Amino acid sequence: MIHHKSFALPRDLRGWGSVLACAVAVLALAWAIPVRFFISHGQPLWLDETWTGAIAAQPSFAAVVRQAWLDVNAPLYYGVMHLWAQAFGVSNAALRLPSALFGAAAPLLIVFARGTGLALPLRLTWAALLALWTQGIYLSGEARGYTLLLLLCTASALAYMRLVAAPTLGRAAIWCGLSALAVLTHYHALILAGLQGLAYLAWRRQAALRTWPAALLFLPAFAWLAVHLPRIAEFMRPGVAWYPILNERRLERALAFPLGPPSMLPWLGGVLAVGVVVAAGTLWMIRRGRRARAQDSLAAWATFGLALVGAAAILAMGFVRPSFTDRYLVPFTPALLLGLTLLAGRIGRGTSLLLIPVAVVFAWAAVPFADTQVREGWRWYNWEVASRDLMRGRPERLVFVWDHPASPVLARDQLEMIGGFFFRRAGAPVEVLPLVLDARSNPNPRVAEALRAPRAALIWAYDRGVIGTAARRFAPRLDSLDPSLICRNYGSGSIGVLACDRVGSVKTTAKP
Repeated sequence: MIHHKSFALPRDLRGWGSVLACAVAVLALAWAIPVRFFISHGQPLWLDETWTGAIAAQPSFAAVVRQAWLDVNAPLYYGVMHLWAQAFGVSNAALRLPSALFGAAAPLLIVFARGTGLALPLRLTWAALLALWTQGIYLSGEARGYTLLLLLCTASALAYMRLVAAPTLGRAAIWCGLSALAVLTHYHALILAGLQGLAYLAWRRQAALRTWPAALLFLPAFAWLAVHLPRIAEFMRPGVAWYPILNERRLERALAFPLGPPSMLPWLGGVLAVGVVVAAGTLWMIRRGRRARAQDSLAAWATFGLALVGAAAILAMGFVRPSFTDRYLVPFTPALLLGLTLLAGRIGRGTSLLLIPVAVVFAWAAVPFADTQVREGWRWYNWEVASRDLMRGRPERLVFVWDHPASPVLARDQLEMIGGFFFRRAGAPVEVLPLVLDARSNPNPRVAEALRAPRAALIWAYDRGVIGTAARRFAPRLDSLDPSLICRNYGSGSIGVLACDRVGSVKTTAKP
C-alpha cells in the first residue's frame, strides 16, 4: 500500500511562493539555453574567432602549444578546440558549438548541485539569472574561451561552497582542480582563486592545513605561467598594450556587464544599497543565532563577497594600466549573480515576498532579445567575407596587414596563420605576405609596393578606435598610388577591412 507521504513535496518546495519561483526559473532555463545555439547563425568569424580557428587547425598538438605560448591568452581553450577540430572540423558552426555547450552547461550545473547549503528555489533562481545573462548569451555564440571560463568558475564557486561548509581532502582537490583549470583558461581567474584560498585558510585554518596536498593541483598552472610570463610581458609594453585606461564612461559599462546590457545599469544603485542593508542584517542574525531556517548559507555569501572584491581589484588595476576589458569580469560573474539571488531570497524569506526571486527573473527575461541584434549586428571586424570574394580572383599572393599596435610583437607565422586561414580552410592555398606597419609614417606607399607582384591581393584590417593604428593617422589611399587596383572596404564605422586586387573580385554591390 502506498502512503500519502510518498507524494509529499520536498521541504525546499513547500509553499506556493517557492513552487512558483521554481516554475518561473525552469521556464527561463527552457527559453534561454536553446537561444545559445542559434545566436550567431549566419555570422562570419570576427577577429578573435579567427585566431581560435587558426590555432585549432594546427597540424599537431606541439604546434598548438607553440601558438598558445606566442599568444597572450591562456592555453586550455586552444587545446580543447584543437581536439574538437580533429573530430568536427573548423567550420563556423563547428567552432562555435563548444561555446554554446559550455554556456548551456553552466546554469544546469547549478540546478543539480548538492551540498552547497542552497535550497532548490535559490539554486533554480541563480541558474535562471545565469542562463538569462545577456552577455553570457552573446559569448555563447562566439568561438572563444569565455563560456568555458564561465562553466569552470561556476563549478569552482559550487565546489568552494561545499569545501568551506564541510572541508575534506576530496572536496579541496575538486576546488583546486577546477580553479587551476579556470586559471589555464583565463589568467584573471587567478585573482578569484587566490582570494578564495586565502579566505579558506583564514576561516578553516585547521582544515586548510590538513588538506594542503590538494594545492599541488595548481602546479601545472603555475608552471605554465612561469613559462608564459615573459611572452605576456611583451604585450604589456607601452605602445603595445591596446586597451585604454579605465575612465568614468567605461566604468559605467563595466559595472553593467554582470547585470546584462547597459540598460540594466539603473538597477545597480538600488541593488548595492539594499545589499548593504541585507548584509548588515545577515551579520546581525548570525551573531544572534537566528539562522536555523535560512535557505542560503554563510559559505554562499562568502563566495559572493570574494567575487565582489576580486572584480573591484580588476577594475582598480584598469585605472592604473591598460589591462582591462569588460569580458575580464566573466570569472566573477557567476558568484556576483549568486549574490543577487541571495539578496532576493533573503528579502522574501517566509512570506509572500518569496515572489521577489520571481520578479528578478522576470526582470532579466524582460530584456528584449532584439537587443542582441542591435548590439551585435554584423560582425564587421572580420575578413572572412573579404577572403571569400578575393578567392574568386585566384590570387597567388595575399598581402595581409593587421594594422594594430600588437602586430610588432607577433611572430611572422602568426600573421600568416590568421591572414590565410579562410583560404586554407576553403582549400585555396595562397602565399601570405604579412606586413607590419609603423603608425608614425604613411603606410600607403609600402603597401602599394608589396602589391606590385603579379596576381597579388590585399587584406588590410584595422580599427581606428585603437590608438597606435596606422590607418588612424593615414587613411588608406591605394587607388591614388596604383589606379589598376580595385578595392572595397568591408568594414563599418571605425572598423576597416580593405580588400584589393586587379581582377575586380571584390567589385560587387551585394551586402557583405
